[in-house]
Amino acid sequence: MRGARVAYNGRMRSEELVGALDGLPGVEVSVNGDGTVTVDVPAIGDSARLDPADVLNCSHVASPTGAPAVHLGVRRGHEQLPLVVTVGDVVFMPSYAADMLVSGADVRVPGAPDMVAYSEMHRDVRALGRALDEPEAEFDPEMLAATLLVHRCFLAGAMRVGLWPVRVAAWWEYAWARVGAQLPLGEFRADPAFDRLLADVAAARQGAGT
Repeated sequence: MRGARVAYNGRMRSEELVGALDGLPGVEVSVNGDGTVTVDVPAIGDSARLDPADVLNCSHVASPTGAPAVHLGVRRGHEQLPLVVTVGDVVFMPSYAADMLVSGADVRVPGAPDMVAYSEMHRDVRALGRALDEPEAEFDPEMLAATLLVHRCFLAGAMRVGLWPVRVAAWWEYAWARVGAQLPLGEFRADPAFDRLLADVAAARQGAGT
């Protein structure tokens, strides 16, 4: 994706971020009382909440399909993470598998993408959960462990750029509850943010009566 880039040397203001995103089809942008900006994408059922001060640069680009998009560089600690907001979707970088597991754990991951679209994440995580319900389904334990780890990387990556993927996490938690204890996978690191996400999953299920 290429396009015109606008760099910000000082604090980016809320109205500047709103202006950069305004007009993208399928995206609703609003400013919160604390000055953060909510980027709501109804098609995926989620919103990214961003502090304008953490947005280091933005570019108006075209997605691989030719649809308009905005590429943001989002500061997280000493890193700059890419976040692409496009028509009805967002694209982000998954977290690293080694950051998901306790130190010293054996990490075996199949080819994971450098970037993943939210819609693709939801599709893949849901598909695995449904596949586990197939009576005749058989899975290689190592491949299944690696796939669940990659999906956890997707979720962590989404959360790092301000998303809160409750519905996707519900499918991941369902799959993990079904087979996680049987898999050759190291222990996950403590992650209070992920624990809060799963608490919201539990609350949503309770509210839905499931």
